[in-house]
Amino acid sequence: MKIIKGFQGAAFGLADGLIMLLGLVIGVAEATSNPTSVIIAGIAGGIANSFGNAIGFYISELTERGQQIYERSKLKNKVLVHSKKEAVVSGIFTFFTTLLALVVPVAPFFFFGIYQSMILAVTVAVILLFLLGNYVGKLSRENPIKTGIKFAILGIIGAVVCYLVGDFLRHLLIEGVFKIF
Repeated sequence: MKIIKGFQGAAFGLADGLIMLLGLVIGVAEATSNPTSVIIAGIAGGIANSFGNAIGFYISELTERGQQIYERSKLKNKVLVHSKKEAVVSGIFTFFTTLLALVVPVAPFFFFGIYQSMILAVTVAVILLFLLGNYVGKLSRENPIKTGIKFAILGIIGAVVCYLVGDFLRHLLIEGVFKIF
């Protein structure tokens, strides 16, 4: 199975983008019941997350490259060293896949009501996370179904936690009641 250069960045951007944006839109939807607020928060959050992920992943790759260079020169290990170009490509892939990921959780709010959009966003994001996990499982020679389920469960956990936070904030900030779930 051939792996595309930068796939690690693309996988990171897609997984992080889906989980973060799904949580963001579910939390804002529950807190406000306002599709416009969800769309604004989702797009602004998605763009900010894209830049943050790309820069963070690029820095991480450069840090790993520095460690590889150190191990190769000082410890005489025969480790492969990432090129600077690989770090840039990974950062670019991370940016665009995180940006692409914002479409999945945000798009339903343009066309459907709050609760239908929440259900559709969770469903599509969880399916995509399962498929990504399945592919990663195949690459790492782990059970693809188990890895896919693990990725999907992480997305569901993020959505549930953010739903509960949104519910808490709605009660506190909009209704003026301190109510925990």
